[in-house]
Amino acid sequence: MRQEEFFAMKREVEEENEWRYRPENVYTRDGKALVSIVSTSDRQLKQAIKQAVDMIGGVRQALNPGDRVLLKANFNSDDPYPASSDLGFLGAVVELLREEGITNLTLGERAGWPWMPTAQVLEEMGVFKFAEEIDLPVIDFDSGPWMDIKFGPEAKWWTKAGYHKSLKEFDKIVFLPCMKHHFLARFTMSLKLIVGVTHPVDMQHMHADYRLGKTDEPMDMKMIELSLPLGPDLIIMDGRKSFVTNGPAEGEVVEPGVIMASGDRIAIDVEGVKILQSYPRDNLIQMPVWEMPLIKRAIELGLGISGEEDYQVLAS
Repeated sequence: MRQEEFFAMKREVEEENEWRYRPENVYTRDGKALVSIVSTSDRQLKQAIKQAVDMIGGVRQALNPGDRVLLKANFNSDDPYPASSDLGFLGAVVELLREEGITNLTLGERAGWPWMPTAQVLEEMGVFKFAEEIDLPVIDFDSGPWMDIKFGPEAKWWTKAGYHKSLKEFDKIVFLPCMKHHFLARFTMSLKLIVGVTHPVDMQHMHADYRLGKTDEPMDMKMIELSLPLGPDLIIMDGRKSFVTNGPAEGEVVEPGVIMASGDRIAIDVEGVKILQSYPRDNLIQMPVWEMPLIKRAIELGLGISGEEDYQVLAS
């Protein structure tokens, strides 16, 4: 989508509310959030995904048969994995959930504005064809309907933002992020995945520091506040391949070869950043992860753990 088309988009919402879905993290042990890291070097993909989730407590710890579950993957652009979610990974997750009796699944997506319309991205990436083959409904979030959610005093950069109204229809949410460096936000993993359920016109405000030269409005600080109304029940992150430069659509690719799982966005993203930092590059993540402004702000907003002592890593 050309920039002039993006700025010409209209912002229409059907209602304003204070809706929230912020589930408690059920993947804990002795009061600590759990993060699993499973190597895929000697395992098939579905086996690695299952092991990662089982290590923290299993699918049924958070999801139940009969739940209507939204899957939020990472089809931000029409660029190949790891820029966008791998269809093999998505299919393996769907198969695993169905084997656990979680059958009412829907994929919901909105692409980043430079690559919109989302339907075109999903078509070019083969998502619609693949979803039809595995009988997975898809919601294209581009067209709404939208609702404005009021943020309250916790937010600094927003009074409200638009979210797809269908979010209220789901019982549970599973995040399926990639693990990437980001040339503006430092990294994009589970904390940034929320952007793909919000109104595209609100991205004008979120990106204003870059697109409009408002350098006193940091994009990452505005982005993280979008997580205030909404969080996932389960996160399964595909870290088999990652960008360690540029991102989110292109960059130098490395192969950590891992699948990760958690119920805590801060914990899993911190561990993901640490993995990317093991590949030293001239990038935006060469600093102590707990000193990153995005992580500090996520902690202030109560989006997960508060520090290193609040979580446990389980590796295999």
